[in-house]
Amino acid sequence: MKDYTPHMKNNLEFWMALRHLRARKGAKFISLITYLSTGGVAVGVAALIIVYAVMSGYISTFRDKLVGMNSHISIYSLRGPIAENGAKEFRALKDVAGVVRVNPVVLGQGMIESKRSNTGGALRGVDTNDPGWLALVGEGMIEGEISSLISSTPSILLGTELARELGVNTGDQVRVTIPTGKLPRSRLFSVGGIFSSGMYDFDSTFAFLSIDNAASLLGMEGKISALDVRVENVEDASSIAGEISKLLGADYWVSDWKRLNRNMLSALGLQKVVLLIILGLIVVVAAFNVAATLIMVVLEKTREIGILKAMGASSKTIRRLFALQGIVIGAVGSILGVTLGNSLCWVQNRWHIIRLPGDIYLFDEFPIHTSFASSLICASVAIALCYLATIYPSWRASRLDPIKAIRVD
Repeated sequence: MKDYTPHMKNNLEFWMALRHLRARKGAKFISLITYLSTGGVAVGVAALIIVYAVMSGYISTFRDKLVGMNSHISIYSLRGPIAENGAKEFRALKDVAGVVRVNPVVLGQGMIESKRSNTGGALRGVDTNDPGWLALVGEGMIEGEISSLISSTPSILLGTELARELGVNTGDQVRVTIPTGKLPRSRLFSVGGIFSSGMYDFDSTFAFLSIDNAASLLGMEGKISALDVRVENVEDASSIAGEISKLLGADYWVSDWKRLNRNMLSALGLQKVVLLIILGLIVVVAAFNVAATLIMVVLEKTREIGILKAMGASSKTIRRLFALQGIVIGAVGSILGVTLGNSLCWVQNRWHIIRLPGDIYLFDEFPIHTSFASSLICASVAIALCYLATIYPSWRASRLDPIKAIRVD
């Protein structure tokens, strides 16, 4: 043994570890439980990767949709509608670091009627002179033109689900009625286009008008409901909202998108952690299976272990031998699990086999985001657990008395 270099010795131990995972003739049970243990690790790793990819994709898509067509920061006056010409402090908002655009909006509720149906909708009057907003909404247009809001004919843009419920297409007419006030206000609008934000709640509720038409319909001529502030980096929205709040004072309520959706974002984050913990137990169970497999190997290979110790193998060598067996099972299972998990994610992203009911899950597609880092973490955790599972079997094997072990038939 002294003539072996450390490298040759390690190769010998690795070869012996692989050999011990195979059953001797007439005892195929060891090979079977080895395969099952490896498969258990693979299933656990694949489940972790898929769940992490699904939850990451869902949260990321949800955040993207929230900040897509909604305000990054909303400003409301506690005294009611805001004068459209704005005060000096409003004009100063554009000078706040990180602010990209400040646009007036008119908000209201109304009844939208077509020849086939009627339903309530959220009306949003927008600044059609802002090229940034026109480009943003234009990305979601699936029928018609965003420029129809600027035409002389009063036009309205409807979400896909809202248009489907009303049974209308581009060019059809709808009547919008505001039931508040002494006398309800009503006006005919031509459907100038249909948009899709990708969020069911938004597409089934919102309708866009020009700010002038919305103000006239809602009886808010010369006034606006709120200011829509968009920032360069949405992650900085909270801090920028704080600066704006200090600038405007106590007469205004300033809120960012994170604050408005705090409960939903927190719930999604918690759900992600809980699911990872629950499915992580699959890997833990697989690690116990590895421990059981190695204990069976110790019982099956007792005589061989005794011979190794009689030939001069130290207890440390025996422990390392079984540790290598656990690592091999963990590594092979992790490779299979990473391959399986990422393959299933790719298939779903490519062909969208699983569809979601948008009225329940917000999106109609199954958003999945995979990453090399998440796969590496899942595989590393699995291999580490498999290594820990070798501690007791390797200790038990190293404690065998060589004389008694050799006598075992």
